[in-house]
Amino acid sequence: MTITNMPVIDHIELMTARVPLPEGPWGDQIHHVTDIEVAIVEVKGSNGLVGTGFSHTSGWCGATISALIRKIIPDVIGQRLSPRALWDRSYKYIHDVGGAGVTTHALSALDIAYWDLLGKTLNVPIVDLLGRVRDRVPLYGSGINLHMSIEEVIEQVRRWKAKGYLAAKVKVGKPDLEEDVERLIKIQEAVPVFPLALDANQGWNFPQALRAFKLFEPLNLLWIEEPLPSDNIAGHKQLRERTRTPIALGENVYNLSQFTQYIESGAAYFIQADLGRVGGITGYMDVATVDRAHNLPMTPHFVLELSASLLAAVPNVSYAEVTDSGRWKDLRIVLSAGEEVDGYYVPSEQPGHGIVLDKDYLQAHKI
Repeated sequence: MTITNMPVIDHIELMTARVPLPEGPWGDQIHHVTDIEVAIVEVKGSNGLVGTGFSHTSGWCGATISALIRKIIPDVIGQRLSPRALWDRSYKYIHDVGGAGVTTHALSALDIAYWDLLGKTLNVPIVDLLGRVRDRVPLYGSGINLHMSIEEVIEQVRRWKAKGYLAAKVKVGKPDLEEDVERLIKIQEAVPVFPLALDANQGWNFPQALRAFKLFEPLNLLWIEEPLPSDNIAGHKQLRERTRTPIALGENVYNLSQFTQYIESGAAYFIQADLGRVGGITGYMDVATVDRAHNLPMTPHFVLELSASLLAAVPNVSYAEVTDSGRWKDLRIVLSAGEEVDGYYVPSEQPGHGIVLDKDYLQAHKI
């Protein structure tokens, strides 16, 4: 098939599923999550091939995202397969109901499916369509572990180091900040010479965050993630100017304009775009380009099976996140994808994104 013979979008199927967390609820300073909701689209091209895409939320609002996808579908039927052109068309189509958030979640599911269909049409992995720069991607271990005892967290971090991961991230946000400090000191004593990052999950106000950064400063942390509400760009900038520990954020930042403001303000050094929230592969790669222009590393959030694969086509990386009990294989959303090997992620070599969803399990949890 030549470029001039690209298929058109013939049909789109949509399903929403609520997937329970198999090892019990997740919690941090501001969340209590019992399940993941996934909006799944299957885009059939006029060539008979099908591309699969998805977006996700932590616990609710999947039906809202799917409702917006339904509004987009009639406008793209019959359009030529071109992920960037379709993304731009749909972004303009829905922009008046919001330039970020639910809109970019909806675009993500469709965009990932377009890229998958394009890879299958050309019979190459997406990573090679984008331009592969590495064959494997370094990983770090991430725990939703604020509720766990310090002994349990230490064992978790030890396990990550033994698997070959290059760093660890743990939750903070105990009511008594000194308890957080005590826990972190014990982790570093028990697992030395292993970079440690923290995640505050937007749980502090500015005075609390400033005090926490000052108390944590002697620990020489890799980063502190989301110390403030994610839309507070000015607050993060002020915090960065008054402290030495790097700030990471991005899982709750949704479009290129927002990321550009954060990056250009110098407010964040580790950029954690979530491809299920930022407009899919097209949105994610746009953020990666701006990030690279400022010599900052991409450090994506969640959906290991695709986000780690994409980092194989991104020159400016630090690590991909492996969330304990949060791999999509663990959640039974995914049947097969790439694989972890000695602390690194090796992308699938199948055409498209190479991710096969567990359709029977998802169908059983359809909402």
